[in-house]
Amino acid sequence: MGGYIQVDSELVFALFDPSASHSFISADLVKTIERVKCPTRKPLLVQTPLGEIQVDQVCSNINLVISKENFTVNLIVLESLDIPMVLGNGWLCAQKGVIYGTQWKILLTAPSGKRIEYHVCPLLHEEANPC
Repeated sequence: MGGYIQVDSELVFALFDPSASHSFISADLVKTIERVKCPTRKPLLVQTPLGEIQVDQVCSNINLVISKENFTVNLIVLESLDIPMVLGNGWLCAQKGVIYGTQWKILLTAPSGKRIEYHVCPLLHEEANPC
C-alpha cells in the first residue's frame, strides 16, 4: 500500500511495506531533497526483487508529514530503488502502525501521541495517482 506524503518540502510517493525489514529512500530522492548521505556502521546486504544488494549509506532524521502530523525516519539509501521511499516494518512498529488493506488505510501514532488515520492510494505506482 502506498500514498503521497510530504518529505522535507517535497510531495513524494511512499510505499508502506510491513514485509520490508528496513526503511529505504531512493538515491534520486536524496538528490531532490538535497540531503547528505552518511556511511552506515557496516555494510548491509538487502534482498530486493533484483537480487541481493550491498548498501552502505543512510540519510538520518528525514522529516515526514502524514495527515498533518510530523514524523522522522532514518532511511537506507538504495541506488536502484524505483519507488522514492519504502517505510518498512521497523518504522511502522515504532509508530504502532496497523494496516487495514481492505479499507485502504493505516493507523499510526504520531510522536505527539495523537492517533491518526491515513488513507492510502489503492494503486502502487506513482504515475497512476488516483488520490
